[in-house]
Amino acid sequence: MIKVSLVISTYNWKEALYLSLLSVSRQTLLPYEVIIADDGSRQDTTEMINQIKPHLPFRLKHIWQEDKGFRKTIVLNKAFAVCEGNYIVQIDGDIILNRHFIADHVSEARPGYYVHGSRGKFSQALTDKFLREKDYHFSFFSEGVHRKLNILRCPLLTIFFYYYKKNKKERGCNMAFWKKDVFSVNGYDERIIGYGFEDIDLPARLRRLGIKKRLVKFKAIEYHLEHPAANTKKDMSANQKIFDSNNALGIIRAPKGIDQYL
Repeated sequence: MIKVSLVISTYNWKEALYLSLLSVSRQTLLPYEVIIADDGSRQDTTEMINQIKPHLPFRLKHIWQEDKGFRKTIVLNKAFAVCEGNYIVQIDGDIILNRHFIADHVSEARPGYYVHGSRGKFSQALTDKFLREKDYHFSFFSEGVHRKLNILRCPLLTIFFYYYKKNKKERGCNMAFWKKDVFSVNGYDERIIGYGFEDIDLPARLRRLGIKKRLVKFKAIEYHLEHPAANTKKDMSANQKIFDSNNALGIIRAPKGIDQYL
């Protein structure tokens, strides 16, 4: 029995988070629970969550921490610590899910593997439309829907691409792993503060544990809402040093991770 804990990271964009939660509510297979990992959003995000929560067809938890800069590794570990499911799917709060997203992830879950998926993108104009209308309606052929190969859902093709771009680095906006595997590597390395390398380091340590990467293409589809690049994407040299050191030393278990919250 696979019980999915869907973890959604967010920061000060309640309008996008609303659409993301709306897309979760429309899944053909609902997750067991949803945990919002909130890296210090303003009170209006909490108010939106409290308003929508009674109308959602799934359990919802809101994990909030004080805004002290980009501390995604910390809030994600706090969210993982309260997951009650045995399989964690991780996305960002600016993502709209294809209605089969959770079902596809469940169908691709295998012992000894973690899953990495891809994403399509919306144009700024289409994003603005969805945000304005507080709803979304589109198709594969809609103007403003980009990266067509990433949004084509054709499960019969998936098996041919499990090892496609095997060495390409992951992004945390569409990853899934067994809870026990994440706990075995102690989650995210909280020494990595600020943007960059946090969602590359975790899969690298999973692989050193012996957990293999499984790329899922043509299934588990998601769409990214357009927004300006965050000002956090600046100097990543300090985080790269930690990542490179972990690789050089063969670190599997993060020195500072989930175990603080258990």
